Amino acid sequence: MSRARNALLITDPNRLISYGRLITAVFAVIAIYLDPTQPIRYRTEAQDVLAVYLALAILLVALPIRRPVDSPVHFAVHVLDTVILGWLAFLTNELTSPFFSFLPFTLLAMTVRWGFMGAMIGAVMLEGVLFAIGIPDILDGESELNFLIIRTVYFLVCAVMLGYFGAYRESSRERLARLASWPMDAGVGDRRGWLTELCGHSGAVTGCESLILIWREQDEPTGFIAHWRKEGLRLLPLDPVTFRSIFAEARLDFMDRTRASLLQPDEMAGLTQVLDALDLPRPLPHDYAVRSGFSGLRFRGALIVVDPAGRPEDALALTEIIAARTGSELEHVELVARRADSARAEERSRLGQDLHDSVLQDLTATSLKLRSLAARQPEVAQDLKVIEDLVIDQQRRIRRFVEKQRDFDAEQPIDMAADLRRQADLLEKKWGVTVAFDWHGRSTHLPRNIVEEVIALFSEATANAVRHGAATRVALEARRVGSALELGVSDNGHGLGRTASGVGPVSLRSRAIQLGGSIALDDRPDGLRVTMVIPLEEAA
Repeated sequence: MSRARNALLITDPNRLISYGRLITAVFAVIAIYLDPTQPIRYRTEAQDVLAVYLALAILLVALPIRRPVDSPVHFAVHVLDTVILGWLAFLTNELTSPFFSFLPFTLLAMTVRWGFMGAMIGAVMLEGVLFAIGIPDILDGESELNFLIIRTVYFLVCAVMLGYFGAYRESSRERLARLASWPMDAGVGDRRGWLTELCGHSGAVTGCESLILIWREQDEPTGFIAHWRKEGLRLLPLDPVTFRSIFAEARLDFMDRTRASLLQPDEMAGLTQVLDALDLPRPLPHDYAVRSGFSGLRFRGALIVVDPAGRPEDALALTEIIAARTGSELEHVELVARRADSARAEERSRLGQDLHDSVLQDLTATSLKLRSLAARQPEVAQDLKVIEDLVIDQQRRIRRFVEKQRDFDAEQPIDMAADLRRQADLLEKKWGVTVAFDWHGRSTHLPRNIVEEVIALFSEATANAVRHGAATRVALEARRVGSALELGVSDNGHGLGRTASGVGPVSLRSRAIQLGGSIALDDRPDGLRVTMVIPLEEAA
């Protein structure tokens, strides 16, 4: 059976249709030869028309039309098929003609060529021929309305069923084309960007309403959940406590099954429970979902496709393919990230050596000279001590940057309010102005890399206020609002000035945008207020 199927699949459709036409004509000739009593009337005319059709069939086999199978050129040939077969039916007892059984050949051939559209156009052509033959036959005094009704419904049912297969073939072809055009650069860029592209492409292939991607480290239950809808993507980190509590409570084992399968009602309930706990949109009550797990050297996870289009068995196969590809993309991204980290480490090592041999040595010499000068000039010792502290602080920050100490503990949570208060004191000493800091709400522990980004924003804003606005007082404030940080910087300077372009501090705006945030300026008579909103998902 498999050999016969493969042989049929590799056959040229044009040759298949041409030989089908030839077989139709040959057996019509044999039938009339074996039973010359049919047709009784117009026997000579029918034989002449049949001879023409046989000659046409032989000619198209011997000299086929060298055009693609779906070329419009073939349409004229099928119109000719329909006219000749319809004419034969008219000459041979009209609605009761045996040649009516050959008319669906046109419907089949047009479906092979043009799929759903071919089936619909072929059905219209056959219905036209049927009524052209049937109406005069009914009006000639010998009513054969039952034949007309039965044959009409028969052609319509054939058209609908063949149209289904044509539409299914076209849909499968489009899905395969989309699957083959998988974005090869999906692993390039930031995590949210390539995940959005990957999930969007997967959604187009499966025709689903939403996708849920869950993955974690092989040896550590720390991972992420990405929820994609056509409106956008939400990416949430899952710490070990959240991961264990949510998924254990819902009793979900999506990652332990690499074969695609439909979610059962209890699993759909568990998935809804997880999404509710994470404040993510839940599936609709009538939706069904398909899931498939994946596992690699570093990550394991699962892809859940909600309400995919088409038949469930097709959705199972596509989900399994996409899940495997997604797992390999995650591994690829991790490999790229490691290579990038290695390259950065080499560059930092070289930069660190250069800075150690130049800038850090100069700062150390400056610090020693300040200390020596303070010993000889007690009256300015306090001011010199402030300057020395600033120099030492710069040494520490440069050394930590070049030695990559920041990256080693980047994910370590620290008390954000305490660090920002210390930074406010340093800024006050550095610029010689009053710098106040106020944290609104409860103290928040966030990863060190996020805290250092906020420190950089506050430092840049304070520098702008003093250097460009001639401010003597700067007020810093911060609060956590949901999954974002809201930062405020107010000063008593002269603001942007009359000649300002309105875009504000370019460097500060650029840094905020790089973190996925926004910035707003309020230029008032008593100074300038800068408000920044930084989403924690983006900053992480």
